[in-house]
Amino acid sequence: MTLKVKTVATDEPTYDAFRQLAKEYQLSNPELLAAMVQYFRVTKADPRQPTGPDLTTLLAKLGGKLDALDKRTIGFIREQEKQYLKPILAQVDALKVLSSPAPNAPAGLSDAQVREVGLWFMRVLLLGMRPDLLSPKAVADEPELSAAMKGEQQDLTLNPVKSNLLSALKIAFQPEVRIGVLRDKPSAPPA
Repeated sequence: MTLKVKTVATDEPTYDAFRQLAKEYQLSNPELLAAMVQYFRVTKADPRQPTGPDLTTLLAKLGGKLDALDKRTIGFIREQEKQYLKPILAQVDALKVLSSPAPNAPAGLSDAQVREVGLWFMRVLLLGMRPDLLSPKAVADEPELSAAMKGEQQDLTLNPVKSNLLSALKIAFQPEVRIGVLRDKPSAPPA
């Protein structure tokens, strides 16, 4: 491939300035001309306005704006963390502590709790079902059951279990076989 050479006409001071630039950048005249053409294409700078934007100053301003934006963003994230994330994390940790059993607590219900739930459940059935649908033994045991329930200290931690059992009974049995307790609200189980 042969290289076609073209000449560019210019005045003496411009040519001297061009040669000086080529020496400063250690380029030949054709290399400097090619670099200049590439520069103007890439930067889209107008060569007729030599007082155009100074890229160094523009980059410094842009860097300053990015730093300010970075600081604002980090401040925003820290504020969100302080106001929302840390309280949520504290609540999750508290729920974990509350929902996990104590290290020395036995697994499941204690014997006293099982007995209390059993007595309460039997009493709810006796008070909540039509007497003609109950077994004669259950009806005969009702006074003893009432006496046992009155003499015991009630465990308040069993109230959610009792409430759920009462709700299940209300769903399971038809209204015509229910009386008394099973018609009350689940939040008011019998004592």
